[in-house]
Amino acid sequence: MDRRLQNAYSRQASVEVEHQIGERTTLAIGYEYLKGSQLLMSVNQNVPACVPTGTNNGCRPNASYANNSRYSSVGESDYDGVHVSLTQRTQQWGHYRVSYTFSKAMNNVGEFFFSAPIDPTDLSKDWGRSDNDQRHKLVVNGAVNASNEPGDSPWEYLTHGFQLSTMVQFYSAPPFNITSGVTTVQGTPGRPIVGGEFIPRNSGEGTAFFSLGMRVSRWFPLTSRVQLELLAEGFNLTDRANVVTRNTNFGSGAYPTNPLPAFGQVTAVGDPRSFQFGARVRF
Repeated sequence: MDRRLQNAYSRQASVEVEHQIGERTTLAIGYEYLKGSQLLMSVNQNVPACVPTGTNNGCRPNASYANNSRYSSVGESDYDGVHVSLTQRTQQWGHYRVSYTFSKAMNNVGEFFFSAPIDPTDLSKDWGRSDNDQRHKLVVNGAVNASNEPGDSPWEYLTHGFQLSTMVQFYSAPPFNITSGVTTVQGTPGRPIVGGEFIPRNSGEGTAFFSLGMRVSRWFPLTSRVQLELLAEGFNLTDRANVVTRNTNFGSGAYPTNPLPAFGQVTAVGDPRSFQFGARVRF
């Protein structure tokens, strides 16, 4: 541990303007900024200067030791985001909300423990898109209500008491870090080299996320104070294979024309289409 290790901290700023449209509709536009400093990363303090051969121990500054990975508070991050939302507050027929965010997240440290820079002597070589950087995010949710009044006819008895609600989520593709499968002389996973320099961290483009969920419910009055609700919910109704992880090892071939056959192959996806049914009593 670095004896000068400090707690990470952030500087944040935001501004938002809301404008009411009609009696129950609100349009909001805002900007958010977040600067993270002194983020934790593992930095090799005894970096080899040559390929280890014989007894030279990699020409390290201290030849008596090997790698000295020291936890240091030297990482940084930046986030800028603009969000827009249109909200229709609940009224008799239902409600809705549309929210869109355009953002950019950058840092020089991966969002996993033991994250280390590719070159401990130059942290700028790892400045790139954050692991969770998604430039576009769109969320639409809302509900439509049928009348809750007691029915006076067979048709009203069949149709009253229903609620249909839905949520649509779309997130643009996050990045992924492309590795070469070769360990650098500094002891960290290498990235492909172009023109004598490592390609930027998180140069890969992942897969966009999309999910459609829906819920149908109906209330039945049991007594004047007790109601029974029956509901059915569906998740990922389009059965989209939302990618969770993939093979990011490009290999040692010429970038970007000669990858390994398995490069980019999806190794895990999110939950498939699913349904659940339930009942609850309200009193």
